[in-house]
Amino acid sequence: MKAHLIAGLFLLAAPVLAQEDMVIDQTKLYVSDPAACQALEKQGVDAWMDMDFLSLSFASGIQSMEFHCNFYDIKSRPNTPLLFVDAVCELPGELYADTMAIAPNDEDTIRLVSSADSTLALLDGIEQDPESPYPAGTTIYHRCDNLSEIPLD
Repeated sequence: MKAHLIAGLFLLAAPVLAQEDMVIDQTKLYVSDPAACQALEKQGVDAWMDMDFLSLSFASGIQSMEFHCNFYDIKSRPNTPLLFVDAVCELPGELYADTMAIAPNDEDTIRLVSSADSTLALLDGIEQDPESPYPAGTTIYHRCDNLSEIPLD
């Protein structure tokens, strides 16, 4: 009986242990639309003219056509894959501070939760996307294994 209980507890803890083993590759570029990896490789910055997506680089922050977040501090802790980011974000005519939590989602994606986006969603009554298992304010970024930065050709 005890052996079954111990085995059951181990099986419940296994997914948590597996996620802790995942590491976020901070040298790669991440995008909110997986098709953007190839578009950026072929078109460089012109890819934003044809597609609506966000890119995330730990060196230069989050970028899109009219939106940018500079990362000022990226904090981590031993024995956890989670990251905490202090950022300053800009839209045309707007400037605001943001804090973000970043976690591995699976082997090639990361999940970013923005405190500013989460708060705005709550205040504006924005409901989460019914297709997404995550609350509003969460963005999934896909790693571009072919890119470590945005080509500026």
